[in-house]
Amino acid sequence: MRTSWKRLSAAHLNGVTVGLGVAAVQLLVGGCFGNVAGVAAVSGAVCVSLCDVPNPPQRVLNRVLPAVAINVLVTLLTGLGHGMFWPMLMLVALTGFGSQLFMAWGLRAGPMAFVGVLSLVFAMASNERLARTFVFEHAGWTLLGGLLYASWARLSAHLLRRRYRDLALAAALRAGAARLRSRSVRVGGTATPEQARIRASIADDVQLAELLQAARDQVFAAARSAVAQRQTEILLRLIELRDLLLASRLDIDLLGTDAAALGWRAALAAALARLADELDALAVAVEGHGRLPLADREAWRSRLDAELADVAAAPDDARLHLVNALRTRVTHIFDEVDAMIRVQDGAPPQLAVDWTPEQLQPFLSPDGWPWDALKAQLKLSSSVMRHALRSALALSTAFALGHLLPWASHPHWLVLSVAVVLRGNLEQTLSRRNDRIAGTVIGCLIVMALMRVPDAPLLPLVFIVAVGTAHAYVNRRYRVAATAATLMALIQQLMLFPGASPPIIERVADTFVGAMLAWAFCFVLPSWEHHTLARLAAQLRSVMARHTANVLRWAPTAEQALAARLSRQQLYTVLGGLAAAAQRTRVEPESVRLPDAEIEALLSHSYRYAALLSSVQQMLARRKDKLDAGQAQAALLPTVKACVQSLKAEGPLPEVAIDEPPDPDAGLWPEHLGQPDLTPWLLRRLRLARREARLLQAAATTVAKKD
Repeated sequence: MRTSWKRLSAAHLNGVTVGLGVAAVQLLVGGCFGNVAGVAAVSGAVCVSLCDVPNPPQRVLNRVLPAVAINVLVTLLTGLGHGMFWPMLMLVALTGFGSQLFMAWGLRAGPMAFVGVLSLVFAMASNERLARTFVFEHAGWTLLGGLLYASWARLSAHLLRRRYRDLALAAALRAGAARLRSRSVRVGGTATPEQARIRASIADDVQLAELLQAARDQVFAAARSAVAQRQTEILLRLIELRDLLLASRLDIDLLGTDAAALGWRAALAAALARLADELDALAVAVEGHGRLPLADREAWRSRLDAELADVAAAPDDARLHLVNALRTRVTHIFDEVDAMIRVQDGAPPQLAVDWTPEQLQPFLSPDGWPWDALKAQLKLSSSVMRHALRSALALSTAFALGHLLPWASHPHWLVLSVAVVLRGNLEQTLSRRNDRIAGTVIGCLIVMALMRVPDAPLLPLVFIVAVGTAHAYVNRRYRVAATAATLMALIQQLMLFPGASPPIIERVADTFVGAMLAWAFCFVLPSWEHHTLARLAAQLRSVMARHTANVLRWAPTAEQALAARLSRQQLYTVLGGLAAAAQRTRVEPESVRLPDAEIEALLSHSYRYAALLSSVQQMLARRKDKLDAGQAQAALLPTVKACVQSLKAEGPLPEVAIDEPPDPDAGLWPEHLGQPDLTPWLLRRLRLARREARLLQAAATTVAKKD
């Protein structure tokens, strides 16, 4: 089935624009100055295109222009050193080392970390049959191609800025719907043991957090307009919905496992699943594929109430108060979904009107290349520094090995295979190793089939499609990207040197050797996950303490509310990093593997404590009219002090008495159904928070000692 332009995802749309940009460079330069100049310009455009990812227009040049400079410098140095083993070996090592140092600026620098290596590989491939006198001319064409592509990247980002915003917001909404469904499965009690684990739940939140950040970068950076304000409102409410989902995990296990409990859980789970469907439908509307019918508020609530009432339970069952509290939390989630739908349908925004561009700025991903970020990594204990050194050794070994292999090896292919397979951790390296080998074999088979087609203009077309495909899938399905990259490499040679036979066997052999070499170098200067434990545990406790102080306020000012949102974003980032480390360590050697039980305990207490903070925050924001102001304010301040002291304490905490449920007055939970005063629920949450802060500190201390 043909996919329309409007139904392309952001990654696919970006891949299409990259392919079109590279094609434009090839047609313009090749048409005006000949095939050799066109191919050289294309190599520059392809290298620069690595940094052309969906971004607001004002951020594009800051990403692509440094890539132009790196590409030209490496291309020129490669041409000058061509044919001289030792200078080239040194250049390969320095390129590998310098490229990986870009990771000091985080994941956003990932494309930049590969520009130098790809420029090196392209230059080495071109210099195999080009005269040395062509060095400066070749570098000039790559400079022209890079600059032309940079102009195209800025233009396409400007033209597609609205579409990228729509797609980013729709992707975040779909991730929210997926999170609702996964929560529905857990609430319904139908989750598998693996799905029920806390790290599986955090993995869902990490995926949602990544897409929320991508949406923030697009929506919050947009110029203030009616459309941008509407999208900001939807995004802000989706972020609030994530917090409501976090709080919804509390108390559900207190229902028990009898028939009534299963019935209540099934009704609550079904309501969450219906909300997920509504959120999916909203994502379709945001993408521009039709208007969205408004949900009937009263009908939705009545259906949930009827399903809960249909559960056979004794009229005096104390759990009815808990069921009513859980029902209220689900209706709060419904309120956010309903508000998003109404805003999309034309209702005036409420939250977004109070936010200025200056207030939204701190929530965007960092931009630029500050020196302090690199300076902090210039030490051997840094994982970035260790990977940079490891990459330099691996790439230089691959280059030297390429000159020693008995077959007609291409050293740059070995260098490329090592560069794309060798990651900063063993888990990603193993995955890349297998996908790279499989993708290379598939790509070579496709090239062999293309050689039987006598249509010469077909090769440039396939090359352009391969460029866009590799770009679109490099972070999504690497096997597809590896297949496309193989097509690019082999077809570029055929375009530059028509009539040559593609070295299929050598390509497969070099890829296999390079992939295995990359895997072997994972064990050189390794950065095992346990090395980051102490840092992650300390960072988690610090962020938790800051977020506690920001959240537990009776009447926060606008500045305090902004600080709470920022610390909440930082909290999700740290939790995601900890969960990712726990996932990556599973493939590490057993002698250095992180202790699974201790990590699970830390994640569990962290998640529960964050849920308690979210629950208190939501209660203060939504149910303040049912709280006793004097009691609440008197309880908040000592709770903040106790929790922050516990989180910041070093070493084992002394035993203290904490009133924690069940207690003589409230039982397992206070009354909720028909109660005008919900202060006992707030006090219960605060008691649990004090207890959980101590458990979190103990778990973090235990994990840090494993380093």
